[in-house]
Amino acid sequence: MGRIRLAILIFASLGLLWCVSEQATAQSSNRPVRPNEEKGRLNSDARLGARRPLPRPRGPEIFYCETPDTSCRTTQDTFPIADLRDLFVFVVWPGVSGQHVQTVEFLLPGGSMYSSRKTRFSIGGPAPARAPAFNSEVSPAPAAPHLVADANKVHPEGITTLLMKSRGDSSVLTVLPVGGTYITQRNLSGTWRVRVFLDDRLVLESEFTLLPHQPPTPARAEVEAER
Repeated sequence: MGRIRLAILIFASLGLLWCVSEQATAQSSNRPVRPNEEKGRLNSDARLGARRPLPRPRGPEIFYCETPDTSCRTTQDTFPIADLRDLFVFVVWPGVSGQHVQTVEFLLPGGSMYSSRKTRFSIGGPAPARAPAFNSEVSPAPAAPHLVADANKVHPEGITTLLMKSRGDSSVLTVLPVGGTYITQRNLSGTWRVRVFLDDRLVLESEFTLLPHQPPTPARAEVEAER
C-alpha cells in the first residue's frame, strides 16, 4: 500500500508541474510589449522614415504669354505668327536670391542664333536705383552693360518692371518682338528653341512654335476683293 501511495503522489506532482509549465508558456506568448521593446520599434520606424527620399527642390521654369503679365501663365507654347505682336517669355526662379545676370537665347527653327537678351536682377536685397555698376561677386558686370536690361529698374513707360511674382516665386521677363520684325517679314515660322543661362551657366532649355501665315480661304478672298 505504501508503494501505491508513493506512486500516486509522484504522478500527481508531475501532473501539477505540467499544468504550471503550460500556463507559463501561454502567459509568455500573450505578454504585453514592454516599454523598451516599444521604443525599439519606434526607433526602427524612424530609421525607415529617415531613409525615405526627401522632395527635390523645384528648378527654374519657363512659360510664354501674349501679354506682359504673369497672370497669363499657362502651358501654351504655340502662337500664330500673323497675330503675335510680342512674345513675352517669363523665367521663374524658385529659391534664387542675390544678384544675378540672366541670359535668354532665341534659336531659329534651323538651329542658328537669332538673338540673345541679358537681364540683371536682384532678389532679397535693396534694388539698385540705377544700373551703372551692379557690382556682384556672383556675376561680374557684362562687357557691354548698355545691352543689359535692369529688371529692378522701374521704367516710366511701357512695362514698369521686368522682375515680377508668379505663384509666389520671382520671375524675370524677356520680350521678343515679333510683329513688323524680321520674323514676320521672312515668315520665320516653326519650332524655336530657347536656352536660359544664369550667370553664364546653362540651366534651362525650352521650345515654342510660331504657326505660319495661313492663305485666305476663297470666300474670304472674295470679300477682300469686294472691299
